[in-house]
Amino acid sequence: MHSLTSPTPPLETPDSERVASGLYDHGKLFFPQHPETQVDPGRLAFGQERLQVTPLQMALVAAAVANDGTIMQPTLVDRIVDPDGKVIQRSEPDTWKEAMTPKTAAELTAMMTAVVEGGTGVAAQIPGVPVAGKTGTAETGRAGENDTWFIAFAPADNPEVAVAVALSNQSGTGGATAAPIAKEIIEALLR
Repeated sequence: MHSLTSPTPPLETPDSERVASGLYDHGKLFFPQHPETQVDPGRLAFGQERLQVTPLQMALVAAAVANDGTIMQPTLVDRIVDPDGKVIQRSEPDTWKEAMTPKTAAELTAMMTAVVEGGTGVAAQIPGVPVAGKTGTAETGRAGENDTWFIAFAPADNPEVAVAVALSNQSGTGGATAAPIAKEIIEALLR
């Protein structure tokens, strides 16, 4: 078994609480190089098979597209203030890695904007604010129950926020269940 090169996200949490995203089998990250572990790359590419990611990791995907392909190091704490409201410590933005070229990020932005303008993510539309998003619906194998997702950033033409919404055991799709929640979060953050 090969280990994938995807590192665990750098975050201020215990190592035991973080795992790399990727392909998992019986709780272990693996690389499908042998016929007995081979997966359909097309299904894997759109989140089926045994791909596992967290909402934070998917928010970083949306943020990377919004940030011209650059993934910033995630932080849990923006600032620490004393009882009088004086800032004692502030987190500074720091680049984690480059995920794609700015050209690829621009192409994805256009596609993700189209998803919200007239595709599966129309429930995330915000009047006067262009939103870029992507829906996700994963079958669970339980009749009528899906795990649904929506990742987004806005404004699409000058990004300020990126979000990921993940819901378990839904009877609908990501566009119907998760996109409206993302819309509410984005509206609240942009106020």
